[in-house]
Amino acid sequence: MKTIAYYLTSESMFNITGKSTCCYLHLTLMPHPGEHGNPMKIFGMEPGTVCCSNYSESSNVYLYRKQKEAVIQGVHEYLFQFFGSSINYTIFSQKTTELPPILKHVSGSDIWVPDDKTEEELESYFTDYPIQKYLKLSGKLNSRFIPNSVVYRNEYLKIDSGNYGDEMLHNFKGRHLIFIYTNFRDSTIIQFLNKWKSNQGFQNLKALFINLFDKVFDNLEIMRNIDVKHRKPSEDALQVKWRDMKTISIPHTCSTEEKRLESRDYLIRDGDGQGASVEITPKGLSFVVWNSTENTHIMGSKND
Repeated sequence: MKTIAYYLTSESMFNITGKSTCCYLHLTLMPHPGEHGNPMKIFGMEPGTVCCSNYSESSNVYLYRKQKEAVIQGVHEYLFQFFGSSINYTIFSQKTTELPPILKHVSGSDIWVPDDKTEEELESYFTDYPIQKYLKLSGKLNSRFIPNSVVYRNEYLKIDSGNYGDEMLHNFKGRHLIFIYTNFRDSTIIQFLNKWKSNQGFQNLKALFINLFDKVFDNLEIMRNIDVKHRKPSEDALQVKWRDMKTISIPHTCSTEEKRLESRDYLIRDGDGQGASVEITPKGLSFVVWNSTENTHIMGSKND
């Protein structure tokens, strides 16, 4: 087994999938439709937790009467005891009115944030949430988190908002930040790039990507307001590598992929001379900080 994914599809239904090189596992947990179920020991849970199995051509279905979260926790604890930390555990949720259960040892999450959750409720939830390699949040997220929220400390955060993400960018403290279908004001991008360039903020950031929702950047105006350097048309574009993490709908797993950014535009940070490639288009922004082995010919000649 390589991956196990927990998928909250509705307030009452929870799918569990597992994938290896040779087989595929699919379990479904859902409420029992009747008043009575047959007590049974499943996944290490005691008979006091009422479940029963039901045959399905597409998956093994287990029905429960009450204690949904206890059932899910019990399944996860049993699977972790069996497989250990050698595989990846991920959790997903669709457009539901509740947040998924908090499970230990999860390495990646793709979570829909319900509209009715308050700042305090979200902060309490994510404070208890385990630190992960990857976190994606979807929903109406503007002004949903307190300024110093633990959410902004995630190393790899992906946001699918549909509205403005300026506040989230300003508050982010991690290393990789990706916005999908999220709008930004031109002034926010100018402020971000100038802060990084002057070494006054975002020192930990390694990559920022923005894919706008229904707005367009005035990319020429942005470029006029930052101290960006340009490679000549006769010179090769600068290349920088980065690793993209994403969730795959089927079979509900997280994957990583090495990608490249080629651009003739770049910034050199004041103070330490750190370089970063920049690409600004009407529909988005790509910003990647160079590592110690990339574009060393530029690092050695700051006036290029």
